Amino acid sequence: MQLVHRWRYRGHLHIWDGTCRLRDRNDLQGKTTFAAHQERCTDVRIRPSYRAGVDGPCAATGSSDSTAKLWDDRGGNLATYKGHADRVARIAFHPYGDHLATTSFDRTRRLWDVETAAELLLQEGHSRAVYALAFQCDVSWSVSGRLDAVGWVWDLRTGRHIHTLTGHIKPILAVDVAEDGYTVATAGEDHTCRLWDLRQRRCIYTLPAHSSLISAACFETKQGGTLLTASYDGTVRLWSTTTYACLNTLKAHEGKVAAVAVAAEAALVFSAGFDKSLKRWCVDREGERPNASWTKRFVMPRACVGCTNRE
Repeated sequence: MQLVHRWRYRGHLHIWDGTCRLRDRNDLQGKTTFAAHQERCTDVRIRPSYRAGVDGPCAATGSSDSTAKLWDDRGGNLATYKGHADRVARIAFHPYGDHLATTSFDRTRRLWDVETAAELLLQEGHSRAVYALAFQCDVSWSVSGRLDAVGWVWDLRTGRHIHTLTGHIKPILAVDVAEDGYTVATAGEDHTCRLWDLRQRRCIYTLPAHSSLISAACFETKQGGTLLTASYDGTVRLWSTTTYACLNTLKAHEGKVAAVAVAAEAALVFSAGFDKSLKRWCVDREGERPNASWTKRFVMPRACVGCTNRE
């Protein structure tokens, strides 16, 4: 599992078998290695408020062992979040970095205090596993995607469900919220990516994005107006969120692409695949030819890649 994040260190983490490695994003060379979980890690995120060289929480991991954990950049375990009865699917930091949200195959979503590991909120009653998860940038609400093909929008102040996103016909595997605070992307096993305007409470466009399931979707945050999707069809695609045109197609991997992330200030895209590789791409606007400038091979498949919202 890979994590590329935007901070002064310019590195990334990768996890598959429970081992974390911190790597420099420029040449993908390893810096720090530590054992995170005894079972497979399912997700990893850098804390938004983290700064390289400053002591304190660096990253969180989720695992098939039903826990999430908090780490410093030397591999020290700072906290363990226990409560789920089944494997953790995805994790996400609150934009301020003081809370951590987790989703699970136990059909719950939970919110934790990062420092104390206290459970602050438990949301039950879902008919299927809760999978994807994202926060709005001004933290008024969050959105989750479930394996019953339904997305739910949550009021963070009350913890109540305030809107339902319906339209997908197969499980939702990825969600993200644009920096405008009201545009949401959902994607999943039905090969489509849907864009929603939460001011109008409706789907504004459906992208027939790929020929296989979409494993990841994220908004590019620097230039704006761009969405990235990764798919089991072996490609990563860049989309305009205004014209809905495909701006670029990266024929990324020899097989399934598990995840994608963007480092917008450097026009870099990172993709992780089941061909046991992490790739760094130099990309730009429409008409520019993508260049896979670095490739790192591993013993195990790569399962996840993500970015923080800071440069």
